[in-house]
Amino acid sequence: MNNKTNTAIFVVLLGVLVGWISTFIPKSHLEGHYLASTASIINPSNNMIHNQSSINIEFKKNDSYDLLYLSTKQVGFTSSGSYSVTQHDISLDENQHQQIIPNRELSFYEKVMISEGSTLSSDAMPYIPLNREEFLLVTRYGMIHFCKKVACSELSTYSNDIPDVDMN
Repeated sequence: MNNKTNTAIFVVLLGVLVGWISTFIPKSHLEGHYLASTASIINPSNNMIHNQSSINIEFKKNDSYDLLYLSTKQVGFTSSGSYSVTQHDISLDENQHQQIIPNRELSFYEKVMISEGSTLSSDAMPYIPLNREEFLLVTRYGMIHFCKKVACSELSTYSNDIPDVDMN
């Protein structure tokens, strides 16, 4: 065999080896349609809790997303744009935003809620993968539990109190 043939075979084998090894590297990618369970956003200035009944987001293969955010009072917005995911953060870069407004006067909170980028910011939001089908998204005022393709079941309730431990 001549030198060019040996080089070509070596390059092909090296490519196959690198491709095979890359399958073991964890990927930071979300894909598919996720539904959120009821999320609570706590306003620390007056300790009011506001509940949202429906947040649906679809992460597409081309790193774009579509989002529907609708409160129990039928106020919300649709949003689309691009997203980026690292092992710890999700960033949404919105390029289209459309408000959903019922035929009535909106409260101040509702007006703020449907303004562009108010609830899900374009900043890097930490997320916690629970398993392959679920993750928690940490927003400015709370956490949102997302599940792939189905509505989420309730998470266990946790407390900041130190539990009593019986060592006997």
